[in-house]
Amino acid sequence: MNFEENKKKITGNVNIVCDADLWKDLHELHKEFGINKSDILNNFINHFYSNKDDLIKVIAPIIEEQLQKRLNEVRKLQGKVKAVSSPPIKEVITQINRMTSGNSQGAEYQGSHIGTRKNPINLKRTNYSVEFTDQGISMLNGKRDTWVHDTVSKGLAIRFKKFGKVYYTRAKNSKVGKNTIRVKIGDTSEMTLQDARKTHAKNLDYIYTENKNPNKLFPNIKHTRNTKHAVKYDPAPIEETKEDARDWKTFRTYTIDDLDTLGKILSEETGIIQNTLTKFKNKLSENLHQQCLDMFRDGMTIFDLRKRCFKLKDTNNPESAPITYEMCIYRLTKAIYHFGTHEEKQSFNF
Repeated sequence: MNFEENKKKITGNVNIVCDADLWKDLHELHKEFGINKSDILNNFINHFYSNKDDLIKVIAPIIEEQLQKRLNEVRKLQGKVKAVSSPPIKEVITQINRMTSGNSQGAEYQGSHIGTRKNPINLKRTNYSVEFTDQGISMLNGKRDTWVHDTVSKGLAIRFKKFGKVYYTRAKNSKVGKNTIRVKIGDTSEMTLQDARKTHAKNLDYIYTENKNPNKLFPNIKHTRNTKHAVKYDPAPIEETKEDARDWKTFRTYTIDDLDTLGKILSEETGIIQNTLTKFKNKLSENLHQQCLDMFRDGMTIFDLRKRCFKLKDTNNPESAPITYEMCIYRLTKAIYHFGTHEEKQSFNF
């Protein structure tokens, strides 16, 4: 093609296969407004397309996958690495988007796995694992409480929240506790993968070199939630009261890592059993229970958890006092009964 021909506007046809959802929507619009499916797609493309860069943004993960494969082939020829067994990021994205949050947690249970510095968790017992890249992470999307694990920095994981996704360290050390330790690192939108890996390495050093839980090394760490969706408030002063014969304050230092102990003590508590079997008053009540469990999973102590929990009628009142220790634990156990993982429910024999 010479220069003059290259300057000409060239048009052409492209045949594409639509998935079931796209085809259904196109068909419904065609029936409702009488517009051809091809015209709908053409207008959609023209709306979002302006130049070649827009197309490159979309195919960037595919290009990255191809380059990674070539790099792996070169490294294998050099004898530097073994074949990469993790699936392509595109495949993982598709699988995650199909899964439901109800099945994700139970499959993450580590069982009798004995963690080490090199293998803090057993990737074979996880649902999804892939080599993390900044571009790939930006493309990941999944149901709430779904986990994806890095195959390069073992134990580094991403957990999908209601809003956004968060880096975590996940590791198991029998010298620290029976349960898998989960240490929140930070939101993927606020830190790079490189920084997350550095923090993760430090967490593993604490866990395996010093045999300590990082969540308990910094008891006053500030747990933050997405300020765009969180209600800002300054908690009112807490007045300690003795609710009944049991001193519920004794559980104030407990975290997710003490769940087995908490369950052994309270699994036969009549009030807790009766409360877990009751229905939620409304959708807001259900959300408050889920929020309580999420904060506890993030490593909060019962003491900090209580300060961030309010009665249903006081949810939007920043001047109201937090709930009691008893009510906090009741809310937490009910949330575990309805939304907890298999491992969490076992702690209370639910």
